[in-house]
Amino acid sequence: MLLLIGGKRGLKKPLLKVLRCPKCQRSLFISENNANLNEIHETTLACEKGHIWKVEDGIPSLVFPSVSSKDAKWIAQYEEMAESYDDLVKQYDDWLGIDMMKERERIVRFVPIEAPVKILDVSIGTAATFIALYNAFQGKQMERFNLHGLDLSLGMLKVAKQKIEKRSLDISLVHGNVFNIPYKNNSFNIVYHSGGINTFSDIGLALNEMLRVVRSGGIVVVVDEGLSPDMRESEKGKEIIRTNSLFAARPPIAYLPEKVKDVEMNYIMNGTFYEVVFRK
Repeated sequence: MLLLIGGKRGLKKPLLKVLRCPKCQRSLFISENNANLNEIHETTLACEKGHIWKVEDGIPSLVFPSVSSKDAKWIAQYEEMAESYDDLVKQYDDWLGIDMMKERERIVRFVPIEAPVKILDVSIGTAATFIALYNAFQGKQMERFNLHGLDLSLGMLKVAKQKIEKRSLDISLVHGNVFNIPYKNNSFNIVYHSGGINTFSDIGLALNEMLRVVRSGGIVVVVDEGLSPDMRESEKGKEIIRTNSLFAARPPIAYLPEKVKDVEMNYIMNGTFYEVVFRK
């Protein structure tokens, strides 16, 4: 059972079992003054080598190394639009002829029918994908999910936390870098990423990190803007690319780690997004 402090969710001790220090990869522990609490809002985490990391409003900040100038530019944009991000994304519905929240429910096709499942959403944003997962199950069976979200934008994490608390969802949030994901090896059944990899400064490193934290036999799913060949040649497609150049991006097949298995590539959302799936 969750311990609620002031009506808000904090860092839960079980989260520490899967986290690791981003500097030295060792396990993390909580300061002793919080030893009797199951859930903590303001504290610090440390590893045996003495690296210290802050926890604010229940979210551990585990960013290392520092962010490159290219990535910082995009993070600044996400910070600026965090509060209005969900409304901005809704504009895609009419423009592309899709229902973005319904499309996010595609994650269900990767979920085992009955078994417990641990999922990491890399670049969780406003937690829209996990909310879509909840909607797909109509709240049923959610107790078998162990959900984690990582993002480099504190503004997006703040919005995600507000939405999670409003719906009483059980999702652990972490402030961290996709190029050095602060989770232990082989921690998740599914690693999911949507809407960001096109802008990453090192796509190959990000994909390698996603593969590292997924379990053997587990899957990684990557979704982002990128028109299908047919759509790219159409007048509609050309108009889309003129309006938003991110839709000119190609699926990151060339950046996939060497040892991935069962690679599957689909174009979804009326041929406007790609979906790359691979197994460890």
